[in-house]
Amino acid sequence: MIISTESVSDPAGRVVLAAASQYTDKYFFNDSLGPIPDEVRKEVLVLLVWATEESGGMTIMGFEEDGSVYLASTAEEGDLGYDEISAGLTIREIEREHADLIEELEQWYREIVRKKG
Repeated sequence: MIISTESVSDPAGRVVLAAASQYTDKYFFNDSLGPIPDEVRKEVLVLLVWATEESGGMTIMGFEEDGSVYLASTAEEGDLGYDEISAGLTIREIEREHADLIEELEQWYREIVRKKG
């Protein structure tokens, strides 16, 4: 299932790699960045779906302008089921426990994607 998006960048101009949404029960993966190993793709999507199930709303992973990975959680206005504290803790847990994955993604983005573009 894919979240329909009109762009692959967020309002801050960062490049979105993937996202999961509780509102649509769907996920999005930005295939326009180029090939990425299936194992990495699956791990990213599993983490985002898990984070979204934990706190609600929508969880996004992408790249800053300098190539570093960012994780963000957001919710629609008035979503009383969204747990902002849980979202923050879940994101910190992903950053801590999956630091190797994040490092691999940053390296991939800097060496493959940025050089391509």
